[in-house]
Parts: sequence; structure tokens; C-alpha cells
Amino acid sequence: MAHKKPFDKASPTKIPFSELMELIGTSCDYKFCIIDENIDDELLELAAKHNIDLKGYKHVIETSGIQHSEKRHGKQSKDREPLSIEDYLLVPFIIRNRDKVSISTTKSKRHDMHLLVYEKQIGVNYYYVEEVRTGKRSLAFQTLYKRATKNPSVEGL
Repeated sequence: MAHKKPFDKASPTKIPFSELMELIGTSCDYKFCIIDENIDDELLELAAKHNIDLKGYKHVIETSGIQHSEKRHGKQSKDREPLSIEDYLLVPFIIRNRDKVSISTTKSKRHDMHLLVYEKQIGVNYYYVEEVRTGKRSLAFQTLYKRATKNPSVEGL
């Protein structure tokens, strides 16, 4: 039996968000979903300050991003706050109801890569990172992780 590559980018398949979430922890062909086709004014203004025009972009999640997060921050990771399926379901909420968003630029082998970093406190602090992909005009899921909230009452001790 021939072993199929886990992510076949030659034949992407668009699926609903709920179906993508069902694939967490599995090996599957390359699939993606559009989770939001609206970029809000705050993101447009923030990106413009970095000479990035996000008009016409959409927020997307791909199976490769989910697999990356699972390896680095999922149940099998050494994170103190490992991700669960319920955490992934919060992604659209985090994008729309973030406490803070910032842009980070990193150097890759071929070009500068711009990342949007969303922060949201919901019991713990969530960090959701999207890569700005100019060729596909998309903001693509790169990673999601969470950290325990510091207890302000004991910080000064």
C-alpha cells in the first residue's frame, strides 16, 4: 500500500471549520477553511503602518498549521497549558474579540515574513499567530498557544 503524503498542496480542499476541527490529531491531505473574509479597520490601519495592504484578505486555517500547533503545543507537548480541541474552536472569537494585536516581522530564507499576533485572556492568556501571505491574499493560521495568567496578588511577594 502506497503511503500518501500528509499534506498534498497540489490538490487543496476547502472544508467547513467544523470539519477541520475534527481532523485535529489525524494525518490527512492538505485541507483549509476560510474562517473570516472580513478584515476589520484596526487590522487594516495597523498593517498600513507597516506598509502592508490587507484589503481583500481573508483569515484561513490550514491543516498544516493545526498539525504544527499540535506538535508544539498540543496534548503530547511539554507545554504547561496544552491545547485542546475547545481551544481551536476559540480562534474566530480571538480574532474578532482580541485584547491586543501586533505585527512582528521575521526574516525567512527568501523574504521578510509578517506575522499578526493576537492576544486574548479567557481564563488563560491565548496567543494566536497568523502569517500574512501576499500571494494568496490571506492571513494564515501559523500557531496557537496559551499560557497561565499571572496572579497579580502574588507578583509583589
